[in-house]
Amino acid sequence: MKNKIKKVLVYFLIIFVTIAVGLAFFEYINYRNVSKINYSYVWPPNFGYVFNPDSSIFNGISGESHFTINNLGYRGDEIKNQDDEYRILIVGGSTSECLYLDNNETWPYLLMRKLGKTIDDKKVVTMNIGKSGHGLRNNLLALKYLPDYYEPDLIIILTGANDVLYKLSRKDSWQPFNESEFDNTESYTFSASSVYTLKSTIIYKIYKVIDLKFKKIEPQDGIGETLVENRLKRQNAENWINEIPDLTLTLEDYEKNLERVIELSKEKNSSLIFMTQPYLWKDNMTREEDASLWMTYDFGDNYYPTKTMIYFMDEFNKITLKVCENNKGVFCIDLEKKVPKTLDYTYDDMHFNENGANFVAEEISSFMKGNMIEFK
Repeated sequence: MKNKIKKVLVYFLIIFVTIAVGLAFFEYINYRNVSKINYSYVWPPNFGYVFNPDSSIFNGISGESHFTINNLGYRGDEIKNQDDEYRILIVGGSTSECLYLDNNETWPYLLMRKLGKTIDDKKVVTMNIGKSGHGLRNNLLALKYLPDYYEPDLIIILTGANDVLYKLSRKDSWQPFNESEFDNTESYTFSASSVYTLKSTIIYKIYKVIDLKFKKIEPQDGIGETLVENRLKRQNAENWINEIPDLTLTLEDYEKNLERVIELSKEKNSSLIFMTQPYLWKDNMTREEDASLWMTYDFGDNYYPTKTMIYFMDEFNKITLKVCENNKGVFCIDLEKKVPKTLDYTYDDMHFNENGANFVAEEISSFMKGNMIEFK
């Protein structure tokens, strides 16, 4: 009996040692590979969440919404074979991210469906790395440290809104962007880097895959409640700012960063489309439209009139159009002039609802089919 127990123990010990040595070997290989990485993901691979947006809060959005980041670190279908695909990288902030829209309702996904294939029969695949809060500075860094295997044929950038809000929140403490101060470990832009940590290990990655596959994800309504709170804060605000800050240096910096994005797109041999940022703000807003707003503040207790916000956003959009005019080969879609300013297309100041996302996808698709040789 004792001999049998010893044999069993020896058997399990051999298995344990074999597994441990195997894991140690592969972990060493993993460590070497991670240490060589010179890029980072905007979103952590295999991330996912499920939302149940309340249609009374998120006008024009209904049903359960799945937000899924794939194994390659972006929202969209996974790329497979470069020779058979036309890859479009979507870069921007929350208006590209489309957080509360289902994976199949976002404008990047709908754009992919509307384009279908190029004239030489390549399948269109959109890779969405838009993320809430990201402005042009973050977009620039994301392109600089983009995973080398993405190899986008086209880069579409919808930016400007968060750059406006960044200036308003920083006020006089705002400083021009210094690219040399940031690398691929900059935490606000990236979720992974070449720094080897616990989250870089194979064991942690296996755990995360199992965790995301099998745990029950509860629908989140917290941010919806926050949206209601922010709207009420604006409606009850006492501090309104009528002075317009000087945007001279800010706009010069914005133009410089747009030019740098063009340089990065050329380094990646990618075509480039800039898009101006649409917004709901306008003169003579209805009570319902005005009640949907919340983004007209300095991230404190001070609020700006809608006419001032229109001025801010228009100034940034003008710079985008100027840069397009000064750079042959760079495409530009003046999306701000195309999206109707009604709640039929957005649920707040500028975030697209289901109808709005479909409208944007149709505008981009029509532009590409009329202006780009790959789709004519």
